[in-house]
Amino acid sequence: MSPQRTPLIGIIGGYGSVGRSAAISLATHGRFRLRIGGRDGDAARACAARLTVRAEATTVDATDTDSVVRFSQGCRTVLDCSGPAHLLADRASRAVFAAGADYVHVMGHGRAIDPVPGRTAVSAAGLAPGLSGLLPGLLAQGLCPGGKFTGCYARRGAFTRAGAVDHLLSMEHGDGVPRAVWRGGAVHTAAGVQENFLVPGVSGPLVAHPFLTGELADRARELGLEEARWYHAFDGPALPGVLNCSRDGHLTVRDVGVRAEELVRSSVRDVAGRTPYHVLWGSLEGVNQEGNAVTRTVLVRVEDGSRLAGAVGAFAAAAVSNGQVLRGAHEASSVLSPQAVADWLRRCVPGVSVRQTTSAAPGSFRSR
Repeated sequence: MSPQRTPLIGIIGGYGSVGRSAAISLATHGRFRLRIGGRDGDAARACAARLTVRAEATTVDATDTDSVVRFSQGCRTVLDCSGPAHLLADRASRAVFAAGADYVHVMGHGRAIDPVPGRTAVSAAGLAPGLSGLLPGLLAQGLCPGGKFTGCYARRGAFTRAGAVDHLLSMEHGDGVPRAVWRGGAVHTAAGVQENFLVPGVSGPLVAHPFLTGELADRARELGLEEARWYHAFDGPALPGVLNCSRDGHLTVRDVGVRAEELVRSSVRDVAGRTPYHVLWGSLEGVNQEGNAVTRTVLVRVEDGSRLAGAVGAFAAAAVSNGQVLRGAHEASSVLSPQAVADWLRRCVPGVSVRQTTSAAPGSFRSR
């Protein structure tokens, strides 16, 4: 394909930790031209110069509609890695559509993107949400409906400020139900906090908070699961205290800013002198087509979670650019191939471990 006909993918926030990881993943794939954008033109140019494929760079302000329109012109797809997503994504997606491009965002922002005729949008194409919602489908392939899924996102790592704001706003805007479980086709509350939760690949017990995300409830409904549980576990004493305070009542705009700074500081304290990690784990107890009970597990581990978020976003942008996603607005976990994403991570993310296992006899993951 000639350079002029090679699809162009623009990355807003392309020199940040997530955007840079997305750019590297797409460069490894090698089938796209890239446009790196952000408020700092020098940083964008430096990032573009380090890539192994043809890349250009320009300034773009995700808060300025006209700036996003100019940046998006000529792009097949725009991958938005800017944040906080809850404050920016609606405005950016409308500007991208106005420029005639398709839109992918690595985060969810609690609201569906308004569909535009002839255009494609994929949101929540990151780590959590995103990869987290793909785990049930990855494990359920070839199994009969009705299995029991348990999953967890465990981390020891510093928040960015934008990431902290998004985490707080996701709780504030009802992106899930605390202490809830999916059972028998409905949401049930009053699931307990697990004080000694063990996660494969993590040394020592964690305190795990049950949180039924909207994406997991959707996948449980779609896959016909009998039961689905999800936990958030943070490794360290400082961060859980701040998060517990943040769950108590409505947060004002000022509260979000203050709590975000507290989240950043406490996450830095928790990781000080220790090796950071991000782990996504899932287990599905089910029955295969031969009628045998099986337990399948998947464990994804990486030191820097931005590598996973960027790589999933890159996969989604590539799929949209290749016409592999139907027109309309979607969440990533509802339209991306779970196995194809797992294979992409193995190929494109340095230092990632993706392990899938199947045991012939049923087993369960218990806290103890």
